[in-house]
Amino acid sequence: MNHVPTLIPLSLLEALRNLDTPVEDGLDELAGEIERYQAQVKRGVPVALDEALSVFRLAGRRPDAALVFADAGRRTARHLARRQPLLLRGAIRALPGGLGRRLGARAARSAARRQLGVALAVTESGARAESAKPLSILALPDGSACGFYGAALSELLRVLAGFEGAMIHERCRARGDPLCAWRATPVGGYP
Repeated sequence: MNHVPTLIPLSLLEALRNLDTPVEDGLDELAGEIERYQAQVKRGVPVALDEALSVFRLAGRRPDAALVFADAGRRTARHLARRQPLLLRGAIRALPGGLGRRLGARAARSAARRQLGVALAVTESGARAESAKPLSILALPDGSACGFYGAALSELLRVLAGFEGAMIHERCRARGDPLCAWRATPVGGYP
């Protein structure tokens, strides 16, 4: 993987800008990069792997990095959902319950594979996702950025398949596992 979908660093920079940060932190300089990334997304031009990893590292240096990664993951998922064909999005909403959710889960699985490099499986018993080399680990080997993927996957499933819950990061390369893996945990306890 020499290139990365531009949506990922774009979402990270948007999350940085979104957080309540004083202008003296140099984040006002991100506006030009955000505009460049937005133009690249429209043209379908990816960014170099090293550039995407640099943006992950930039976010990882902040004391609120976990918030940045969670916000960026959700933003990435919403960008991906909006990029789905209009007819597909309409069908997901219009089809009755289980059929619409299955169609949405298939769209989420495809987007996760193509854009996030994650193998997402959605079955009757739940959703699971795996990645042998997520960008989060390549950028920050301590696993501190893996929340990006958990947030992206749960939001992608929420928006496209009606899933309410979280993707729990149950295995991580940072802890010596051979890959990073997430498992869906539905929300519970509400009447």
